[in-house]
Amino acid sequence: MDIGRAFSYVFEDEEWLTVILIGGLLLLIPIFGQIVLIGFMLEAARNVANGSPRRLPRWSNIGEKFSQGLAGFVIGLVYALPVLLLAFVLVCVAISGAVAAGGSEDGGAVGGLIGLTSLCLVPLMVLLGLVLQPLMLAGYGRYLQTGSLGAALRVGDVWAMLRADLGGWVVLWLLQLVCGVVAGLGSVAFVIGALFTGVYAQAVFGHLLGQHLRRSAQPSTMDYVSPTPPAF
Repeated sequence: MDIGRAFSYVFEDEEWLTVILIGGLLLLIPIFGQIVLIGFMLEAARNVANGSPRRLPRWSNIGEKFSQGLAGFVIGLVYALPVLLLAFVLVCVAISGAVAAGGSEDGGAVGGLIGLTSLCLVPLMVLLGLVLQPLMLAGYGRYLQTGSLGAALRVGDVWAMLRADLGGWVVLWLLQLVCGVVAGLGSVAFVIGALFTGVYAQAVFGHLLGQHLRRSAQPSTMDYVSPTPPAF
């Protein structure tokens, strides 16, 4: 995987500054901007996987980016459900314990029970997150290969895709963490700068995801497939 290329290709595009600025401004729109940015990342990945000469997406097809981003959001949400459910249980335990402790003379024992439960659930949440994040990325890959949200949510197929190149997907996940650090660098100098570094980081990660798909997929499987809009 050419990591340096992923970080540099953005600046080789003659319209890179316009693309990054528009993306940053779109992020100011709550929810819509975040979903569109996911679509931007997926389109960048598809362009790289297909060997498109223009790999940095433009903003002329915002509707399509929103559709793809919405599918990406659903994929992320579905694969994060086990962690979200555990977090919900943890919050319920904490609230119930606080209420019980308030009406009990033995509040210390109740507090200790809550702490013990937290010690059990929090590491489990972290472990699940570590496992599910690469699985979610494989779900993105499956979506890009098929253009189908349903295919991306077939956990058995996605798990098989993950197992076929577990090391590669884990490396991609670690690189996603690096991109997250890059996205936050803009806030060091000025808070709003994170909007633009966030767009750049998503473009970088899209390139990395596209490289991984191009390397691991059969040559015929990455031909462009028009994404099917998710049905709700």
